[in-house]
Amino acid sequence: MQTVKILPLLALLCLAVGCSPYSMEEVRIAFEGGDFDAALIELDADGKGEAKLPYLFERGLIAHYGDKFDESNRTFELAEITSDDLYTKSISREAVSLLTSDNLRSYAGSQYERLLVHYYRAFNYVYLNMPDDALVECRKASRLLQFYADADENYEFVGAAFIAYLSGILYEWAGDWNDAFIAYRWAERAYKQYGPLGVPFPQDVGKSLVRLAGKLGFHEEFERYAATYGEPPENIPDSGELILLYETGFAPFKVEENIVFPILKVDPIVQDDADRDEKEVREYGRTLMRRRNRRYKEVEIEYLLRVAIPAYRSNRPRIVGIDASTAYGGASGVLVEDIESAAMKTFESELPTIMLRTVVRGVLKYLGFRRANQEGETLGKLVNLLNVATESADTRSWQTLPNQIFLVRMRLPAGKHNIALSFSDRANRRVKTDTLENVVIWKNDKTFLNYRTFE
Repeated sequence: MQTVKILPLLALLCLAVGCSPYSMEEVRIAFEGGDFDAALIELDADGKGEAKLPYLFERGLIAHYGDKFDESNRTFELAEITSDDLYTKSISREAVSLLTSDNLRSYAGSQYERLLVHYYRAFNYVYLNMPDDALVECRKASRLLQFYADADENYEFVGAAFIAYLSGILYEWAGDWNDAFIAYRWAERAYKQYGPLGVPFPQDVGKSLVRLAGKLGFHEEFERYAATYGEPPENIPDSGELILLYETGFAPFKVEENIVFPILKVDPIVQDDADRDEKEVREYGRTLMRRRNRRYKEVEIEYLLRVAIPAYRSNRPRIVGIDASTAYGGASGVLVEDIESAAMKTFESELPTIMLRTVVRGVLKYLGFRRANQEGETLGKLVNLLNVATESADTRSWQTLPNQIFLVRMRLPAGKHNIALSFSDRANRRVKTDTLENVVIWKNDKTFLNYRTFE
């Protein structure tokens, strides 16, 4: 039977310093100001080191906004390779993480972060006019979703609807009508499961299914979808389509929360000093978790075990709506992805595992403290101080991601257009305007744009 022994103090001292996330303050100031070159300089000055994957996420996105599409794709490719490599955790790192901060665990990125790499890579290829490569990213995202589903029967396909919708648009752009139809069907199914995330079903998904079913000669599907979503709008002769992805705000951020669990004098784990097997320590960790928020008399308590866990804080933006207008009409943006909800939903499913791992680590530290205290009170105090110093939550995440993504989709006559943008807050008050001048719309083609605000 595998037993858990207490590491010598020297080994614990060597592990005391974990991987602390680098500061993003100066990066974010430059990023919000639109000075993406300066943001990259600040990031490169701070970011190369232990926090490698978060650094690659940030660098890839900042390069994307700075119109460095090739550089962005190279960075995201490295992030993708790194993330895939780290997803299967190193056994040695896993063992170390039970004795010190979760920051020593390799950060492989969250499920939704890994998906969004393919969104930004696809858009990089769109801007480079490389449709085949953009479609490769759609297929890779689809395979990643399937991997998540195969690995976890309870996976709720967070992020799947947006990726499927975007894939449908890109397949259409490339003239692959059949795959576009399949992607829109996936989007329809996934968006109808998005209720808990607060993302309403985008009616354009249904309209696209009607339109493509008719184009492909799928008469039965056309009748069914038309009965549900109505007839598609008539095509404007000599026209093209504007696809504007509007991203607002910043994703929610992680903070550290401290929780205290009471170790009681009657607990078997404090009755003797025998080495404990792994199963016993984990089961005791579950016992402590059940004591959360319970009250005990002071005389019952042997030790108050403090642990640090990550928690998300909402970071909703002020701007939550967009309208686009031209001399030929306009359209309102439709919410197609809520990254804050996706982040919190994903974290909610991960939290029980994080909590158990953290509590088990705390129990092991407590047992080390008891052993040291028996050898001398001074040594016990040192180990206890060390335990406190090494207890920190893993708050790493992709910080420059937007909070929400909206889609404006409208047909316009071929030619140059000035696109007037109007942004609104939650009370539907206009708080910002801008104009995109001389936007070229090509006949029977799509013009892709993305726009970001930070308020």
